[in-house]
Amino acid sequence: MSSIKRLLAVLAAIVALTAFAPVASAGSNKDFHLDKTCGPDASEPLGFVCTIQHADFKWFPAGTQVHYTSANAAGDVVQATIAIDNGSTDGECIWSSPVNAVCTFGPGTGRLSQFHLVVHVTANADVSLWFWDGTYWFGG
Repeated sequence: MSSIKRLLAVLAAIVALTAFAPVASAGSNKDFHLDKTCGPDASEPLGFVCTIQHADFKWFPAGTQVHYTSANAAGDVVQATIAIDNGSTDGECIWSSPVNAVCTFGPGTGRLSQFHLVVHVTANADVSLWFWDGTYWFGG
């Protein structure tokens, strides 16, 4: 009889671990990359808007805009928002030079309610194309 109890205990442990496996993998970091262009837009709080040209993350398709909503007096800390269908996320970009920053987003709303993103921002030589490279994950 004790071998049946042990077998049931092992099976229960396997079922429990299997049930929690998706939760554990949901929080794992995944590589993130996007390319964006930026241009003047007088209707924006800081006078420009950026448009994603390509992103590895499927919920940020080409054409998605990154809005920069405010900056500190020195201009080296900038607040940003990305809105998609059924969600948005706000973040903060800390600039170490005119072409280098670290941006941190999340969690947001809707589909992005558990979304977290940390990227390093760089640009090409003529600053016509900006790159975000980092990691994202979903979790609390």
